[in-house]
Amino acid sequence: MSLISIVYAIQGFVTFQSNSDQLVESFALKNQVISTSLIQNLDLFIDSRINDFKSLEKAKEIRDILQSSNEEYSEIEDLDTYLKEKSKSYENFDRYLPFVTQAVERKHQLELSSIIQNYDQTYGFDFAKEFYITNAYGSDVVLIFGSSDFVHYNEEWWQIAKSERIYVGDVNYYPKYDSYAVPLGISISGDDGEFIGAIRVLIGVKDLLSDFTNNSVLLKGQNKEVFLLNKDGRIIYSDGIKYGDELSLPYFDQVKEQEGYFRTNIDGINQVIAYAKSEGADPSDLGWVVIVKQKEDDILSSLEDVRNSLIFPSIVGIIVTLVIGIVITIFVSRPLERLTEKYKKLSSGKFEDKAESSSIHEINIISNSYNEFVDSLKKLIETEKDLAEARVKAKNERLLAIGELSARMAHDMKNPLAILKTGTDILKKKFKGQDEKIDQLFSNMEDGIKRISHQIKEVLEYVRITPANLITTSVKKMFESAINSIQIPSNITINLPENDIEIECDVQKIEIVFINLILNAVQEIGENLGEIKIITKEENENYKIEIQNTGKPIPEEILTKIFEPLFTTKLQGTGLGLATCKNVIELHGGSIYAKNNPTTFIIKFPKKQADNSRERDK
Repeated sequence: MSLISIVYAIQGFVTFQSNSDQLVESFALKNQVISTSLIQNLDLFIDSRINDFKSLEKAKEIRDILQSSNEEYSEIEDLDTYLKEKSKSYENFDRYLPFVTQAVERKHQLELSSIIQNYDQTYGFDFAKEFYITNAYGSDVVLIFGSSDFVHYNEEWWQIAKSERIYVGDVNYYPKYDSYAVPLGISISGDDGEFIGAIRVLIGVKDLLSDFTNNSVLLKGQNKEVFLLNKDGRIIYSDGIKYGDELSLPYFDQVKEQEGYFRTNIDGINQVIAYAKSEGADPSDLGWVVIVKQKEDDILSSLEDVRNSLIFPSIVGIIVTLVIGIVITIFVSRPLERLTEKYKKLSSGKFEDKAESSSIHEINIISNSYNEFVDSLKKLIETEKDLAEARVKAKNERLLAIGELSARMAHDMKNPLAILKTGTDILKKKFKGQDEKIDQLFSNMEDGIKRISHQIKEVLEYVRITPANLITTSVKKMFESAINSIQIPSNITINLPENDIEIECDVQKIEIVFINLILNAVQEIGENLGEIKIITKEENENYKIEIQNTGKPIPEEILTKIFEPLFTTKLQGTGLGLATCKNVIELHGGSIYAKNNPTTFIIKFPKKQADNSRERDK
């Protein structure tokens, strides 16, 4: 019960943590969407302003002014000298005073005034700090407001606007306006697409970020802190920070993707950082980054009540169940534990230790039942022991009698069988080739003699126990010798072990084992294409030899019986081949067993078995 309460508490804590993480992830995604929306609004604002100013390109008044100015400039022989002289006499003009070259100045003044008034009505007087138009030679033609130099063809903004049609610069401080601003440059093309001039606009950061600032104030009420950074990570805007402070954020290096979020620790406080970069790769792209930062504690404050509601019941539940657990331990668990110990002793054959009586009625019933069970089990084991000894004795006597009889019969059959083989060989030499039926009869007689000889050999190998003649030899060589002594069909491939090992054994006896196992594998594969694979390896204090084959698997119901004497599934087998293998391996202190998938006979051969073998020989 205590464990259940603890598990409940842990589950509640894990659930709370999981929900906390999910809530933080949810807020992080929400803040990511907010940051994306803020930067998209900035991009849209810049694109909108650029499109507004690009519309001047289609204004007939502007094109006429630029065409007239460009025609006049094209007729000036020494243009560089002319521009230098004009630059020296040039002074900044006041707002609303358009100027052109002397030939067209008065002609277009009334036409431009209507455009100026339209911009005043649309944007107000402070929509930009500076607004003027140059001709195709980089010379000022129209100064709508602000101040300007006379020549601009050697300035970066003018060159980029001419070549790429749009220029968007970085935020910089302009002392003459005492303001931070973003410079824009937009080229103007004629009807045939040729460059005829450029527009220069300087938008103040304060005006550019008016909507952004309002949104940031609203987000601050939601415990979110908003930053606007340039592409180098310098802060453009944050509450209480001006652009000129040249501050940067320590975690800016983690802002890598187009948008995303991450969690970090700042001055010991866990923070969630969501960000989004300015989209687009065209020249109008600002390259700015919006960051929305929020403390995890502010996000998780809504879960505080849930956490408290989990902690208090868990503590009370643990205390109550601990008290109940102590009572149960004293009156129930300890008597049962003592009774369990007695069962453990009983499994090791100790019948003398009886269960003690208990003050609890149910425990006392179990104790009495245990004592009665011990008495009954003791009598049953003694009876089974007597029966088992009798069965083993009878089986050993039967096997001994069978063994003696088999050995005597095998020995008596060897001489007549030799006479039959000799007679068959003589008759075969005399009559071979005279009659096809007689040749077939000789072949059948030879096969019969071989089968009888093989069965006699198996019987003698099983019943004849001789001391092991131990020598150290190569397992690989013994397999090669065994393979050479039998005929392997052409449809079967035998792969010898890659890693050879040397064992101390009776070579003749172990070769008999290898021959039997290979012959079994050959018989199971039959006429199908197959493979016999031999693997050797070291395993702790043993050598391990595996003989695998691709033949039919051994039925699971007989897998544990195949090493028993006289057990066979073959019509012409004696049931002593595998039994002989087991006897030989055990004589060397090892073990043998079989498994399926693939069919494998596994021999475990001790590295140090010589002393054991000699002891068994004695």
